This record gives sequence, structure tokens and C-alpha cells, in this order.
Amino acid sequence: MNPLKSTIRIITETAILLAVALVLDVLAGLYSPFKYGGSISPAMLPIFFIAFRRGWRQGVLAGLLFGILQSLLGMATSNFFFLSFAQYALDYLVAFTVLGVAGFFPKGRDHTGPLVAGMLLGSFLRYVAHGLSGVVFWGMYAPEGMNVWFYSFVLYNLPYMAASAALCLALGILLQKRGILTLGLNDPRQE
Repeated sequence: MNPLKSTIRIITETAILLAVALVLDVLAGLYSPFKYGGSISPAMLPIFFIAFRRGWRQGVLAGLLFGILQSLLGMATSNFFFLSFAQYALDYLVAFTVLGVAGFFPKGRDHTGPLVAGMLLGSFLRYVAHGLSGVVFWGMYAPEGMNVWFYSFVLYNLPYMAASAALCLALGILLQKRGILTLGLNDPRQE
């Protein structure tokens, strides 16, 4: 495949998967019980797919773009609030950019072990970013007398992040077994 066609294919694939991630995130947000943000959502899955299919650099870029697009969509629907640029960066830019590190496990598109490791690493790093943001910027919302670290990391962010990671893992393994992660990558017509 010539380099221009390859670049166009990667950009198109990334744009489509980002759109899918945004739709999944919006749909999950409609039913979220979490008052201050966060939802049980498979929206990380398309970002993981980009990382596994195209490598960690493209995955990191896709995660960053997803964070920016998610915040812009939130602004357009009046469902977005931030305290400072540092909080915005940690909750949107850093938290979603780190999902791309799943691409450190490129064999994840073919083998279940690396797929699980990459998705768990990306999910864990996102969880840490949201947890730290909760401690540093959102601690005032912790119930009075409760340790802010416990509230942020265990009571608030752990339930939706663990459920989202489990949902992404289950769907990711299912789709990998059906060959979706490698669809079109080894097509001789594309060479």
C-alpha cells in the first residue's frame, strides 16, 4: 500500500472509531447514576482498538482527541464543568490519553493475554488520573468527615471505572475472537 493511502486509511479508521466512542459515551451518560461525572461505558473500547491496531502513538493521539471531543460535546450540551485548566487536563486530557498505552501490547489484537494486559493498564492509568483529580480538585464533595482519598479512589471512581474496564474486557475479548481487531489489516488487496 502506498504511504498516502495508508495514512488516509489510518486517519479514517481513527475518526470512525472516535465517533463510535463518543456515541457510546453519550448513550452511557444518559443513564449514569454518578452525580459529578463518570459512567459505566464501553467508550474506552474503540480507543483500545486503535491502540492495538495502529500502535501506542496512534492510540495516545486518539485518546487525547477523545478527551478534547468529549469535553467539547459536554460544552455544547451544557453537561461540562471544570474548575481550572489543571483539573481539565487531568480529567480529560491525561485520563483519556493514557488509554493509548494499551498499544504497548501490539500482540493484543491477536492474543488474549496482551489484550487483557493492555486494556487493564490503560483502564488503571485512567482510574489513577480521575482518582488524583478527585483528591486534588473535587475533595470538597467528599462527605464530611470522610477521608478524601478513600472517597475519590474507592467510593466514587472505583465503581464506574472497574465496571467500565470489565465491560470493555468482555466485549474486547468477544470481538477479538471474532477477528474484528485484525479486520482488514492483513488484506493482500491493501498491500
